[in-house]
Amino acid sequence: MISQIVRKEILENFLSLRFVLSLLLVILIFAVSGFVFISKHEQQLQDYSKDTNRSLANLRDQTSRLYRLAINKQEVYRKPKVLALCAEGFEKSIPNHFRFNAFSGDYPQIRGRTNALLFRFCDVDWVFIISLFLSFGALIFAYNSICGEKEAGTLRLMLAGSIPRHKVLLGKYLALMFTLGVPMLLGILINLIIVTSSENISIDAGQWYKILVIIILSFLYLSIFVLLGMFISSRTSRSASSMVILLFLWVGLVILIPSFGRIVSKTFQKVPTQAEMQRRLSELMEQMFQDMLSGKYGENAGSAAPLESGICNPPARARFYNAGIEERNKIMDEHLNQMTAQVVIGRRFIRISPAEIYRQACEAIAGTGIGRFSELRRQINQYQADLKDYVRSKDTEDPNSLHLLYDEMFTASLWKTMSHKPVDFDTVPKFQERDLALGQSLQWAIWDIGLLAVFNLVFFAAAFVSFLRYDVR
Repeated sequence: MISQIVRKEILENFLSLRFVLSLLLVILIFAVSGFVFISKHEQQLQDYSKDTNRSLANLRDQTSRLYRLAINKQEVYRKPKVLALCAEGFEKSIPNHFRFNAFSGDYPQIRGRTNALLFRFCDVDWVFIISLFLSFGALIFAYNSICGEKEAGTLRLMLAGSIPRHKVLLGKYLALMFTLGVPMLLGILINLIIVTSSENISIDAGQWYKILVIIILSFLYLSIFVLLGMFISSRTSRSASSMVILLFLWVGLVILIPSFGRIVSKTFQKVPTQAEMQRRLSELMEQMFQDMLSGKYGENAGSAAPLESGICNPPARARFYNAGIEERNKIMDEHLNQMTAQVVIGRRFIRISPAEIYRQACEAIAGTGIGRFSELRRQINQYQADLKDYVRSKDTEDPNSLHLLYDEMFTASLWKTMSHKPVDFDTVPKFQERDLALGQSLQWAIWDIGLLAVFNLVFFAAAFVSFLRYDVR
């Protein structure tokens, strides 16, 4: 009985003008998205390869002296993600360039070919297409699913027989999901065919599994709007009223609420500006200089004279510089953590929007967005620790070194505070960004997936109860 309702509803939907227009529009946008992504991603891969090779060549040059390897700063660029095709995560507005040595790092920056004036425009990725166009399409198909049949008089005839109401509701729901699934899956298929046709873009097995998860999340997201449409349709007696109510709800849930994230973030989490942070760093340096003059780090900590002069104190200078680097790192980490926390507060607030929940879940699976930035920072900090351990282990093998590790090129060269011997480039740790496995990505997305499921349960229960009480006369 349910299968007959499903076939009837699908046939009616497929023969409607709204389905034809939705199909053509969605396929067109997915196709354009694929071609645009190829052009952008290939250029990003080319730039990334050039920048990475230059950084490795510079690292190789520094292996002629161990102290140069420790102090000279490396450059790391964020690796282009092929799954940005699915959820770009506004990565063009997130720092992609990191410069650091074994002791400290510079402030992350945005570098590349992107026009900074274009940052405010959204990328047409899968999440954008599905969260905006297909969610609206779900309402277009569902707004008259109940009240439309009442206006036509067919709902009374259908329920006059022995068909239970819950089967009618389930049949309509399955038919609507199938109707929306056809353009979405065709669009995704065409998009993937276009992208994989590029010789420079490859998708490995782990990424294919993530794509499958994102497709499942897309169905879960669209199901919310189908159920919402059916619920409102079962609460009204006229299709026009249903459409107006759903339009207001869609604008609020998909457009307005996500736009409030910036306001909430700035209201509840204050972040010092970079100018304020630089002023704080300057004050720190002045205070440390005063402490040095007062002898806090030992006598002659400020002297950089030759060892033969007898007026220098390398251990004191090492304590002075390491204390400064430690405090500077704390200030920079605190500022970056505050910036991340500000974003997280806004994202938590706008999670009342199914569109934003869906976006954040897809970003977690794809490994893009602010979560990726935080993970990349963590990996770089771990690499710095590994590099410092490597330098320390090699330095202990040199009897001519003072074995004082700190970030000052001049005295390291003059006093041999670290070894001047060369090291084998092949044994030096190299930084390589690691993608999260699917299991780890799912852990990041578990709360968002749960919220999508909760929205589905709530709207299904609402639609079910409303339809059971619906007056078909």
